[in-house]
Amino acid sequence: MSFSTLNEWLEFQQGINPKEIDLSLERVKTVFERLQINIPEKNVFLIGGTNGKGTTTSILEQLFHKSGYKTGAFTSPHLTQYNERVRINLNDSSDKDWISAFETIENVRGDIPLTYFEFSALAAFQMLSNCDCDAWLIEVGLGGRLDATNIIESSVSLLTSIAMDHEEWLGDSIDKIATEKVGIAKMNRPLIFGDVVAVDEIEKGCFEKGAELRRKEHDFKGFVDQNHFFFKGVSQSINDIVIPKSWGDGEIDNLTTALAAMEANEEFFPSNNLLQEVLDEFSLPGRFEILDMGQKWILDVAHNPSAANNLRQRIDRSNIHSDYAMIFSMMKDKQLELYLNAFKDLIHTWIICEMETERSFKVEKIKNEMSKMGIENVYSATSPLDAIKTLEKNASISNNVIVSGSFELVGPIREFLLNSQGRL
Repeated sequence: MSFSTLNEWLEFQQGINPKEIDLSLERVKTVFERLQINIPEKNVFLIGGTNGKGTTTSILEQLFHKSGYKTGAFTSPHLTQYNERVRINLNDSSDKDWISAFETIENVRGDIPLTYFEFSALAAFQMLSNCDCDAWLIEVGLGGRLDATNIIESSVSLLTSIAMDHEEWLGDSIDKIATEKVGIAKMNRPLIFGDVVAVDEIEKGCFEKGAELRRKEHDFKGFVDQNHFFFKGVSQSINDIVIPKSWGDGEIDNLTTALAAMEANEEFFPSNNLLQEVLDEFSLPGRFEILDMGQKWILDVAHNPSAANNLRQRIDRSNIHSDYAMIFSMMKDKQLELYLNAFKDLIHTWIICEMETERSFKVEKIKNEMSKMGIENVYSATSPLDAIKTLEKNASISNNVIVSGSFELVGPIREFLLNSQGRL
């Protein structure tokens, strides 16, 4: 089977396995062993956790890139273009590279029903191998133990945080979710744990795997004093680094976890000057991304209560004073009320919509929940782009706008806004 365009390949992959999410390592491992993928012996990071994976991955990626390494990063999902899922030396991958990798996989797949994500992960590994990347930054997709990325033998595994999310697949408690996520620990390799919850489950998982556990507040810590960041690891330290003023506690924890991983990797540890250079330039699409469209648009892919609280913290610290409107939607497996609580007292005008996926909450469900919570001034739209039109009709032009709740909400709106500015 062969196709000439990336979109044709992606449509084909969506029909191979009837389940969108089918957690198992058997299929992907079998196909992986048929491929010729060369993984570096060192500098391979497997980044898991509930929130902060993208930020942590990007920090590591930029530290290695600025130090002269050829970096390869795999992240998911994408915001606007599928090509974003793989970056080589910070640049998005090309259609041609994806198509070549997909053809290689299809030639050996046989009748194994790979999922859409498994195809993506295998193609990413093939591309990083083809490009001879010497630092691999691999973001876990869902959970850890049974995620397709877990076939990689990492030099260092990281867990950024543990919070309630994806309970349908990972379990209905922090302890159960932690047990799934610690499954990325590797024998005789360090696992960096950047949170302080479910420690017993993390310790048990590392013991069973024979991994070396390094824990936040036990083996390493980071703290901020008047916007200056300090890190103390097992033997390395960072002092007096200026961090972005709008960072929340989540981003500070992500930086701390990334530095602990750099120390455990034992390849190099960043100097104060290198780290300051990375942070001075640091930005990440869809993570507290601010677009100036006359009023400020704050785009953030926060999609669970923990991430929502961190986003609220960033808004409060940013000193952007205004009435706020919010465009909001969410996947129906999420904790709607707890998410909305983070913004209930902040938002003046709400625009709610459904996203172009069956997993989206219906507008009526969101509206009913808001009504129960006493949230008023709510307007409905039929889609993310229709939400922009509805906003223009019903919100004051002086309002700043927050767009949050899902990648599949932020992505289309971000693309529209950047296109309107001629930036895409």
